[in-house]
Order: sequence, then C-alpha cells, then structure tokens
Amino acid sequence: MRRTVLLLILACGISPQLFAQRYYEREVLRYEVGAQSDIHYLNGLGEWGGGVGLRFNYNFNEHLALDSELVYRQHDLLASSGTTTQSATIGQTSGLFGVRAGQHAGDYGVFAHARAGFLHFGTANGVSLLNRGTVPAFNVGGTFERYHGPVILRFDLGELIVAYGNAQATAGLLGPPPPPGRLGTRASPVVGLGFAVRF
Repeated sequence: MRRTVLLLILACGISPQLFAQRYYEREVLRYEVGAQSDIHYLNGLGEWGGGVGLRFNYNFNEHLALDSELVYRQHDLLASSGTTTQSATIGQTSGLFGVRAGQHAGDYGVFAHARAGFLHFGTANGVSLLNRGTVPAFNVGGTFERYHGPVILRFDLGELIVAYGNAQATAGLLGPPPPPGRLGTRASPVVGLGFAVRF
C-alpha cells in the first residue's frame, strides 16, 4: 500500500513538468495581423487592377481560423468623351470575412479559405463604373504560408465571385460600347502576396 501511495505522489509531482514542455510547443498563437498586395481581374469589364490591404486572422486551433481582409485596389479604365478616349482610374474596396482550414507542417502551412463580403466601387471624375456602387462578393481559394518564427510570408490564389445582379456598366467610363445589359454573376482570378505577424 505504501508503494502505491508513494508512486501516486511521485507521479503527481512529476507529470506537470513532463507535459509542460509538450503543451507549450503545441500552443497555438491566436492572432495574426498583416498586410498584403494583390491583383484582380474585373471579369466582364476587362481590366486588371492592383491593390494593398490589411488582413486579420483568429486561430481557433492549428487547423481552423477566422479569416478576414480589407483591400483597396485601383483599376485604370478607358473613358470616352465624344470622339476622344482617355484613361480614368477608379477605386475598388473589398471586405471579406470567413473561415480558413488546413494544416501546418513544420515551417510551412497549406490552407483553403471561403469568405463572403462586399465589393464597393468608387467614382472617377464624378462618374461611377456601375449604376450600383456596392455588390455582394464571395472568395474561394488556397493559401500557402512560410513561417519565420512569428513572421508569416503568404501567397494566395483564388477566385472572386461577384454577384453584380442587375448592375450595368456606365457608358461614360468605358470606351464604346460598354458591356450590354446586366452583368449577372461573374468569377475572376485574384493573386495575392503578403506577410503577417503571429502573437
């Protein structure tokens, strides 16, 4: 009986020290804050645009995270005025919020993400690109990450699905003729590169 009690006391005294190192090695850093740049093709309107933005992730565990980003892009479009054609720059802001799921493997991570949000178009010389300024958007894609301690280098590749619905292109911003009729739902590629810090 004494041996059993002695073994239990010994096990209770040693086990926290044995498992402490293992626990801290697997502890998930919950927050990621970073910056990114990307390029996006406006499907249906025929223009590429580049932008910069901010990204925030909250890691529930090492496989699942809340993933959000806010990006501002600029698109150079052709503006027609009578018989002359000139360039017009229009701003586009996207906000996307959703989930990211995947796997960390040493200094690398591979994830899939699905996010919903909005796409908002600004004006150029007082003229809007569409007859509707804000439209719903949905993003699906993948993320590859490389870890350098708390610093993350990130590469994103995905599709931005935009539900333009009944929105139409404004004739004053695009060279003639603008795309006819409602734009409906369009999918276009997005490629991003960025960095973040985990804490």
